[in-house]
Amino acid sequence: MKLKFGEKTTATATPRTNDADNIWGDAWHARRTDDGFELEYQTGDLGGRERRFAITADEFEALRRDPSAFDTILHAHGG
Repeated sequence: MKLKFGEKTTATATPRTNDADNIWGDAWHARRTDDGFELEYQTGDLGGRERRFAITADEFEALRRDPSAFDTILHAHGG
């Protein structure tokens, strides 16, 4: 990265695409691991913390079918 003083730059988001092992949401990411599946999300804390926990294969597929299932899965795991 090179800094250029006096020029305005705008960061661009890296596009994320779902595949067999990854499902992306607005502020969360579900992934297949060697041990199973996990869900990681931004907690919204001022420190920018993330939380990660194991989910089932059924929950992973539920997120693939309907990303709005995130809230239900989160609350089921104490979030």
